Amino acid sequence: MAKGLGLPQTRGQFKLRGIVQGMARDNALKPIKTKSNKEMKILNFGVETSPDSVVYATIQGMEKDEVFFSKRSEVKGQKSELKRVPWGNRFDDQGEGFNLIGIGVGLEKNEEGRNVTTTHTEYDAANEVYALANDGDAVFIQGEIEFSSFKNNKDEVTRNKRFAVKRIYGSNNIDFEAEDFQETSDFKQKIIFMGIEKVDDKDDPRFAIEAKIVTYSSVETTEFITRNAGLANQLRSNLKPYTAIEVWGKIFNKVDTDEVEETRTSAWGDEDSFKRVNKSYIRELVITGADPESIDDETYTEEIIQEALDKMNAKGQVEKKKEDKKEEASWGDNKVDIKDDDLPW
Repeated sequence: MAKGLGLPQTRGQFKLRGIVQGMARDNALKPIKTKSNKEMKILNFGVETSPDSVVYATIQGMEKDEVFFSKRSEVKGQKSELKRVPWGNRFDDQGEGFNLIGIGVGLEKNEEGRNVTTTHTEYDAANEVYALANDGDAVFIQGEIEFSSFKNNKDEVTRNKRFAVKRIYGSNNIDFEAEDFQETSDFKQKIIFMGIEKVDDKDDPRFAIEAKIVTYSSVETTEFITRNAGLANQLRSNLKPYTAIEVWGKIFNKVDTDEVEETRTSAWGDEDSFKRVNKSYIRELVITGADPESIDDETYTEEIIQEALDKMNAKGQVEKKKEDKKEEASWGDNKVDIKDDDLPW
């Protein structure tokens, strides 16, 4: 359930197979201090899934008071046993059958050439992957899509999508030019459909789909696209606003580069021509299919969503007042915001 909202989360997942990029950057692994003065590690790196697309993945975790280990029940249908362990004891053996709940890392191989997978907290996994993964390595990644938003100093809303790694493994070599190459850059997401519009672009005919996502503690607004006119018509004809449905498709993150020719005269009187490269990014979640059997028009009605938003806003006001009081009593600024500037694009 979404904390404090009383609504089930609309979860999303993704999988990537590609070539690691960006590990050699100075700020690939970034340590910061949270508002509660705990240490957090953020690892951002690229995964080239095709010659035209690089998806940026993140491993982010902070120091906690405790971690959880689970042990699968030997009785079919019975819940797993959970054990709470103090943070400082997270590396200790917790007994036969107990496994840490965290991120699976399989970037090392045994003598037989098979991946050896170990499980780490998000905080420790950031260090582990940074130490083991190098630019040019082939990897396979599974994870969850996390949606968030924040307001800047001008009270403008910035919306983010984060591809949070849950498992990362070494993969076989990838040849983008091979005849049998097939890109793996897939997502699956439950959305709350809000509407669909045709984008007036003759060079790239497409449809923009507005949706809401229920996260752990908020209701986020986001956009997907589809280039399938038949699918767009099905969505328009069969869905009304506030209807939930499960969709799937491709993650697309392409560098859009404009090269501008310029000339100038040097101090010695010679003409010097060079190119200035303007980079922007086309980031899309492209829906290619949907499950009609997953249609749900009862769980997320307009009234239910509005009630959740009211709760969220009320909670935000309370937290803002607390934060304002902290700032009045503090020396300096202890805010931590993770923005696009922290990412490698």
